[in-house]
Amino acid sequence: MKAHRIVALLGALILGTLATPAFAAPKKSTLGVFLATTLADGQERFQYAEALASKLEAELGRPVAAKSFGRYEDFARAVSEGLLEFAVVDAWAAAQLGARAVPVAYASRSGETQQRWAIVALQKGTVKELAGKRLALVKGAGPADPKFVTHVVLGGDLDAQKHFKLVPVPNVESALKMLEAKGAEAALVPVSHVSKDMRVLFRSGRVPGAVLVDLKGGAEALRGALGRVGAVAPFDAFLAIQGKEFDDFRKLVAQGPPRRQPVFAEAPEVRVSAPVLVKSDELGPALPPFTQDLAVSADQPDD
Repeated sequence: MKAHRIVALLGALILGTLATPAFAAPKKSTLGVFLATTLADGQERFQYAEALASKLEAELGRPVAAKSFGRYEDFARAVSEGLLEFAVVDAWAAAQLGARAVPVAYASRSGETQQRWAIVALQKGTVKELAGKRLALVKGAGPADPKFVTHVVLGGDLDAQKHFKLVPVPNVESALKMLEAKGAEAALVPVSHVSKDMRVLFRSGRVPGAVLVDLKGGAEALRGALGRVGAVAPFDAFLAIQGKEFDDFRKLVAQGPPRRQPVFAEAPEVRVSAPVLVKSDELGPALPPFTQDLAVSADQPDD
């Protein structure tokens, strides 16, 4: 009886060994893409996600799936649920993710890693005249959106939440359509999306564009692979982020720019010696230099 049990146990072990593969299949990774302001066309965002995932798969040596997001809420939910290993996102969105997103490299476009934003309208006017008017902008993490507009786009000179009626939309394409449909008097979009029939009422300074972030501690592996990935249309090759450059941008979004120094410096205090004013004899003569010319020369003719 014991012999039969031993034989059965050995058979089960052999079958289990044969059924188990010699090498476990490599773990599958997921790349997220949220470029609601950098790329206006949804199909273009989808194609970029698929092409980049294919190149990363070849360089990382493991399967990489692509998932493109049209709304920030869906992207942020996937990040919070741990469904993404890394992502290419708009810089303002990466800043709103906080410490969960570790910046690795910029996705440059036409050699540029930064872009300018513009407040546009269909009619002439000024930003001041938009007080109380509707401003369409791409929705991010709720309370962080006005901070981005106030601190980064407007440089801290104007409180966006107090000056405008902010109208959140899913992407830059929706913001422009909202403007055309008169659902908003103005829209905030990157300058690259401004058409000729729009009036630019304000243009911001240079702001980081698209950025590749790590979400699960694989930043070093990504850095090693990016040098071999090369360009993936419509972007050029990735450019590594230097030092605390992106940390400074994240701080700017959250806290705003530093206080400006006053234009006019305070005048130095002038101290006058009182004894000099009282004792006039201490003041030396201050005759004009031309007094010597008042003497009549003997060489002049005597009229």
